[in-house]
Amino acid sequence: MKMVRSPSFWRDLQGITDFFNDVKAERTARRFARELDHTIDFIARFPDLGSPWESPDPELAKLRYRLVKKFKRYLVVYRKLKTRVVILRLFHASQNVEELLRE
Repeated sequence: MKMVRSPSFWRDLQGITDFFNDVKAERTARRFARELDHTIDFIARFPDLGSPWESPDPELAKLRYRLVKKFKRYLVVYRKLKTRVVILRLFHASQNVEELLRE
């Protein structure tokens, strides 16, 4: 299935990469990028296997997420459409994800 990464996803990824670089964790940043690629590849092959986002907001309830393999505190939020999957955001689980998804 075709994958589209939103501008918000790219901003989120840049923020995470900057954090790893700020704490001098370049190796971790490379491992994270590799595992993120594997996670997105998995989503492309099996988009229905992501967990549904549970929300009282009907628009947010249409979303799915998948944890980044080996980085279980990071989640990829996406929407499956008929012909493509849109990767919307990339979050650390400590963030107020529900609020950020409404932005």
